[in-house]
Amino acid sequence: MNTPNTWSTTAKTLHWLIAFLLLALWASVELHELVPRGNPWRDYWIIAHFSLGISALAVMVFRLIWRLSHRPPVPLGGRLQQRLAAAVHGLLYLLVLAMPVTGLLMRQLDGKTTPLPGTLSIPVLLPANPALAERLEDLHKEWLWNTLLALIALHVAGALWHHWIDRDNTLKRMLPGRRAG
Repeated sequence: MNTPNTWSTTAKTLHWLIAFLLLALWASVELHELVPRGNPWRDYWIIAHFSLGISALAVMVFRLIWRLSHRPPVPLGGRLQQRLAAAVHGLLYLLVLAMPVTGLLMRQLDGKTTPLPGTLSIPVLLPANPALAERLEDLHKEWLWNTLLALIALHVAGALWHHWIDRDNTLKRMLPGRRAG
């Protein structure tokens, strides 16, 4: 359980798992793009991207449920910092949920199954709409992704600000295996 001064092990694990999944998602799509067409590794990396995206969606849904059902520690910093942090966190949750949803919808509307490891795949369940799929692709790859990167940068900058400027325990209490005092 969270306490007034610390995040629970579950909250920390979910936080860092999402961070790892986002890094792995980015790496998988970049590696996919580096491999020439026709090379089987190209397919491997895109399947990894789809699988990681679905995993991120599942973990984020669980994290949202956990967050809504467990009171967070008392926020540190001034009122403006707390409001900015709440806005950034809310937008991060929204975008981490929106990225895999738009990715799946994009494939569905393009009339493509979504391959997963082994012989698994998500079948096409929606009628094809290539024009809407193209708009979702732009939203997914350009708008949501770049906004997510900016929010992650703000999130990290805020944590470092708390650590180095405010010299409070905001960052320490989210680090794995640490208990902030």
